[in-house]
Amino acid sequence: MGRRCQLPFAVILCPMAIAMVGCEPAGEPGTGGPGLVETSYGTVQGAPVDDGRGPAGDVLAFRGIPYAAPPVGDLRWRPPEPPASWDGVRPALESGAPCWQAISSDTSIWSRGELDRSEDCLYLDLWTAAADDAGPRPVMVWFHGGSHEVGHGSSLIFDGAALARKGVVLVSINYRLGALGFLAHGALAAESEHGSSGNYGLLDKIAALRWVRDNAAAFGGDPSRVTIFGQSAGSMSVCSLVASPLSAGLFHRAIGQSAGCFTPLEGLEQAEQRGVLLAGELGVAADAAASDIAAAMRAASAADVLAGSGTSGWSDGAKTVVDGWYLPDQPSAIYARGEHNRVPMMVGFMGDESRALFAPGPPLERQELERQLEEQYGEAGAGLLAAYAAEAEAAPGAVPGLIFSDTIFGWGSRTWVRHAAAAGGDAYLYYIPHAPPVFRLYLPDRPDLGGEGGPRGMGAYHSGDLAYVFGNTDLVGINWEDWDHEIADLLSSYWTNFAKTGNTNGEGLPEWPRYEPETDQALVVGDTVGAESGVLNEKLDALDRALGG
Repeated sequence: MGRRCQLPFAVILCPMAIAMVGCEPAGEPGTGGPGLVETSYGTVQGAPVDDGRGPAGDVLAFRGIPYAAPPVGDLRWRPPEPPASWDGVRPALESGAPCWQAISSDTSIWSRGELDRSEDCLYLDLWTAAADDAGPRPVMVWFHGGSHEVGHGSSLIFDGAALARKGVVLVSINYRLGALGFLAHGALAAESEHGSSGNYGLLDKIAALRWVRDNAAAFGGDPSRVTIFGQSAGSMSVCSLVASPLSAGLFHRAIGQSAGCFTPLEGLEQAEQRGVLLAGELGVAADAAASDIAAAMRAASAADVLAGSGTSGWSDGAKTVVDGWYLPDQPSAIYARGEHNRVPMMVGFMGDESRALFAPGPPLERQELERQLEEQYGEAGAGLLAAYAAEAEAAPGAVPGLIFSDTIFGWGSRTWVRHAAAAGGDAYLYYIPHAPPVFRLYLPDRPDLGGEGGPRGMGAYHSGDLAYVFGNTDLVGINWEDWDHEIADLLSSYWTNFAKTGNTNGEGLPEWPRYEPETDQALVVGDTVGAESGVLNEKLDALDRALGG
């Protein structure tokens, strides 16, 4: 029978097959059954995982736990507040609703189908296999991607059972998106004691990390070993959280997958100007008192805010803002001064990030490409043209998009680990040129996209690492081969090793050296797995000269 155990470090969940002194028997879900855990806000009850991938009940899942109050009504566009406490047992059996967002095209790799969206969305899911008295386990907190506009943390591809079986407690959260999560406006700054606005979706992540700090031990987690990790916009969030003074002490390691935060962000004044445009689309008078403007914007429906963010042009700008509070300066400047949170970092990117992610640019003649590069990058444009000579020869019009992609992903990743190394910290760089099969990542019941080029025709595409990292190649997707499953086992082991010790390496794994600029070594995951020096160095060095990295 399932039991709840009070041990010196925490409440640890005991397996059904193990009797332990001091464990009190519990009944079925909803009646005081297995997975009954006392949090700082009330008691929750999860359920055993029975996915056929391990002994039944070896992992317990807790879904839909509130980590902040619903950001609705007067709490819209404010920093998150703590959730309300509750009496009795709260079933934690169903994930919370995805945050309000647009419905994505069904023809995309990133299709998410028809979502039951809500502004009441600040919930987390948690998986734990902590089942003995060996000591608390490290915690990994996942931030999903989606351009800070779409996505949610409860997609099956993010199922945490496989990682939990490798010795961590896995937490995946939802956070506010789009204009509801990132709108900056002078009326909102006027009511802030910090004089800032925007970045609410990032403040949500800090609230989730505070919840983890206060409650991880109850699920068998170690609040002194918290790793934040994310992909795409989630990785940008990790990068800015490492830079933010507000997150100090809330995590102890950081993993960024496919994006940094080293290109210039908007300042508060510029972001607030875009906010005025959105307020105008909502019919809010620009000359009204600040309190009236804020109240009128909060009275608008979520659907109208979403529509207005597109028609006003608000969505064309950056989401993260240098607001003077969450970010007191550009992240690049904070890192360069060594003022970021000093934690071990693991960062990397895919081999074909731009495939399917960015629309191809218009056809260009070679001379027009040269003119554009010189205009944008000055004398460094000639170096970029030389670095992308093969691409310029084949299709000059594709080069600007490739440079943009490599700036965000490749250059951003290498710049990130170089800052970490320069500050005397441990850092690890990876590069994945292996092409995974193409499928609808978030629609496991309808994975097949068809299309040209065969099942791996997109190369090592953006987000193609997700099923590997979570160890879920046996849970989602199609057309997997034996090597894919081996890669999933390797990557999920590197990730959990890093969470445990700050070092990726472990028994049976190819050696992954710490990053040092002198050797420029990265773990390369292709037809084989091993360390290589100088990954894409000609292009990334040219970008360094062009961008001042």
